[in-house]
Amino acid sequence: MRAYVDESEPGGGRDHTVYVMAAVIISASACEAARADVRATTPRRMRKLHWYEALPGQRLSWLDLLRHAVSVLVVRYDGAVARTERRRRRCIERLAHELELRQVHQVILETRGPARDADDRAMFDALRDRGIGKQLRFEHASPSDEPLLALADVACGGHVAAMPAPHDLSSAVIVS
Repeated sequence: MRAYVDESEPGGGRDHTVYVMAAVIISASACEAARADVRATTPRRMRKLHWYEALPGQRLSWLDLLRHAVSVLVVRYDGAVARTERRRRRCIERLAHELELRQVHQVILETRGPARDADDRAMFDALRDRGIGKQLRFEHASPSDEPLLALADVACGGHVAAMPAPHDLSSAVIVS
């Protein structure tokens, strides 16, 4: 099983009490069909399928792309005011635990650039030292290289907009 992960900061990054991270878990056998559907659904005006650039009608149809998922997991930080990276680390910690419970072995996160990707690697190393996520292999990818990252973006966007995921796929975990 593979998990494709993206995040969202509701309020355009101005609300320092919330952070959302979604993992869309897909079986290896379903990845190619899901990629083809994401590519076919991406409007020509967009270089990647991105929730916040979509029209409301597009967003509804994009939620249907989550049908390719075995599971959709949303981890949400709702807590004290904290810097972005602290909120992200809290979400990654819980996400690693939840993915391990679901027997996911490969995690693909959207790249945020070399420095921020190094921060994520350090976080995963620290978690492994504590016995969390030892079975997880992770990597960073660009959404233009890995279309399935768009599914995690859709899951985040749908969660923030309080739109239910189809097919009863999602579960949410709140951390503080």
